Amino acid sequence: MQSNVNYWTNKFDNIWNRSDRLFSLLRSSDDYYRQPVKLRLPLIFYLGHLPCFSWTQFRHLNDVDDVLDPIYDEVFVRGVDPNVQTGIVEHTHSSRFSTDVKEEEQYWRSFTVSSVVEYKQNVRKQIVHVLTDGNLDLNDLHTLNVLNIAAEHEMLHQETLMYLFVQLPIESFRVDEIVELQLRQMPAISSLSENKWVKLPGGHTSLGKPCCDKSSTFSFGWDNEFPRKACYLPPFQMQSHPVRNGDFLQFILDDGYATGDWWDEAIFEWIKTSKIEHPATWTRTDNSYQVNFVLQRNIPVEFLLDHPVILSQIEAKAYCRWLSKKCGETIELPTESEWIYAMWDWSDSINIGLMDDECNVNFRHLHTMPVKSSSDNQLQWQGSAFEWTASVFQPLSDCFAPLPTYPEYSADFFDNRHFVLLGGSYATDLTLIRRSFRNWYQDTYRYMFATFRCVKHWEHTDDSLTEVDRQAIVADLSNKDHHRISSKYFYDAQGSALYTQITQSEEYYLFNQELQLLRQQMDDIKSTILHHCDSSSRTSPSIHFIELGCGDGAKVEAWLTPWLASSEISTVYHPVDISQHAIDSLIQLSKNKMGEKTVEEHIKPICSTFDDMYTKLETNAMDIKAVMLMGSTIGNFASYGPSHTKYGDDAPVMQFIRSIRRNLQIGDWFICAFDMCKDTNTMIRAYSDSKGITAAFNYNLLLRLNRELNFNFDLVNYQHYPVYNPLYRQMESWLLSTKQQTVTDQRGFVMELQPYDAIQTELSTKYTYEDIHLLMELNSLHIVKLYNTDDDRFPYVLCLSQLA
Repeated sequence: MQSNVNYWTNKFDNIWNRSDRLFSLLRSSDDYYRQPVKLRLPLIFYLGHLPCFSWTQFRHLNDVDDVLDPIYDEVFVRGVDPNVQTGIVEHTHSSRFSTDVKEEEQYWRSFTVSSVVEYKQNVRKQIVHVLTDGNLDLNDLHTLNVLNIAAEHEMLHQETLMYLFVQLPIESFRVDEIVELQLRQMPAISSLSENKWVKLPGGHTSLGKPCCDKSSTFSFGWDNEFPRKACYLPPFQMQSHPVRNGDFLQFILDDGYATGDWWDEAIFEWIKTSKIEHPATWTRTDNSYQVNFVLQRNIPVEFLLDHPVILSQIEAKAYCRWLSKKCGETIELPTESEWIYAMWDWSDSINIGLMDDECNVNFRHLHTMPVKSSSDNQLQWQGSAFEWTASVFQPLSDCFAPLPTYPEYSADFFDNRHFVLLGGSYATDLTLIRRSFRNWYQDTYRYMFATFRCVKHWEHTDDSLTEVDRQAIVADLSNKDHHRISSKYFYDAQGSALYTQITQSEEYYLFNQELQLLRQQMDDIKSTILHHCDSSSRTSPSIHFIELGCGDGAKVEAWLTPWLASSEISTVYHPVDISQHAIDSLIQLSKNKMGEKTVEEHIKPICSTFDDMYTKLETNAMDIKAVMLMGSTIGNFASYGPSHTKYGDDAPVMQFIRSIRRNLQIGDWFICAFDMCKDTNTMIRAYSDSKGITAAFNYNLLLRLNRELNFNFDLVNYQHYPVYNPLYRQMESWLLSTKQQTVTDQRGFVMELQPYDAIQTELSTKYTYEDIHLLMELNSLHIVKLYNTDDDRFPYVLCLSQLA
């Protein structure tokens, strides 16, 4: 497409037509000399700058070096970006500049509007000539870069014009030139829906785009978009949509601009000195606030409470700190990599938004539009404004290479004062809404179309790994024939939260099959247990259900409800989990579903390992115990030990069941859920879901070792690899090393990994009916009844057995 002359002539023609339409909104020639934002040049500069810059780029093409106007070619070539707080321009090649509005106007009035328009027309004529008669090689990368730089530069400044226009008096415009949705006639907003937190598992992502030196695969990007940088993100949560005017109004009404706690000290002094009390696009009359757009002014904020708020990064950060205080959690702006991962990779929200006919980009409107709230905890994006990140604008790597024809484009702003914005606004051309595009502004600059959404990270942790754990982990990793990390270390706070997300994924059939089985068979399960309790030699007023590895307890209600409705026997449920976070989540979920009183009377949690929990269990000799192993947890214990004998004495599954059996009496129960053998593709998808949650669950093992034991695993260098092993009938998860690397723990442990070396993190044994019968028989457990699911695609079995 880009190797076609007609493509480029049409592209520039469309860009120029839009620029002309925007400038035509100005009512008179005098309005061109206005300086609506003191930190930018008067509007007449932009009238000359757009053609001047384009011609400067075209002069880098072969046989094109004409000087069209020695004065204009120099005066209009470069704009300004002074320090917001000092007004000082720090780039020597920028245009002359003064914050004295009268001085600026006097200087720029030496250039008449008609002369600048004539210069513009002359430049455009020369560009068309070069495109059509210049014998350009449109397969040459240098040529393609020049053309794209010129085109996208004008697109960028069209948006600049729009935010400058918002600061002009309305009298400067021909307001009848564009028909707009009349925001003042919209119904006032009485309440706002909740901005929900969406849980993201984290995982591998990347910033930027790969370098390319072939015209056949050419894809333009500015210098700061190269080269691609790989990165890994731990789990986090992000608000489903941007913060709205109504949300931010609460910050203002709570004296947000007058409270130093929410601002950095120097910034707060500047806020007070500058008398900043609300966003730059807002005005205040008496006790009410109004919002301004390009062609619509003084709209009461009550009509726009559900629109995204437009503001600077320092204002967004202050809101985050205020909200953190209110919520008791640390709430922040997302990093650049978090935003890219969430909006482009994990949710594909940008592409979905762009397909929506109401997506507010590409000058569809000259104002923001209401934020659409999500009813299903999904991220959404619909344009209207760029979104701030917490990331300083800097090169993606040490291999940064400035653009040969515009070397200062990015490099001038790697100053730790500019921050990255992502997405796009209502005045952003569709061409610029790409995954790798990075916008940037000073954190104190208040005029561009920018909003934000918040993130929060996992802060709570469970009991840290001990020296005993470290020694066991080091021993397993030191086995050069089989590097492994025990799956018992999965379930710290982050791991438990990720596992809950796994159970909710489309591919993870185990959770839904078990829940469906319980709902269908729970009455019969209860009757069967009660019948066999009555026929045993032991009678008791109480039965204690002890669930090992309870997780967040999403199935507790289905299990307990029939028992609590019964007067035949007293019921106590003991959820057991190594993760205090999982226990806390279970208790809270159970209280929400079953009531606080029921939970206090019937649910007695135990935070412990499986082996130690019996010392914390309060029962008497006459009570009936029913140890439950749900969720196919039995699969985590291998059927083969070092002797390679199925169900041999050294097999982990045999050792585990025998440890349970030792703590049971005759007539006690062992209730176990088994995931059965099935189509291998179905099993592999369950351990490699499309959202990458299972992969993140495995990567979290390495993160945990880094956090708690000072290992140095670089997660960018590992690939999650699930596979079905037919020899042992087990699903296995491995982390493959993608490069040569050295892993240490700063205490003497060293592990050398080569490409394709692997660390095993998980196994999950799958069963046949013959396996279940043999396993129970070898452990002196009598099978009372087997319950199986109706769906032949996902066979799943619940086994009720008693100690014989």
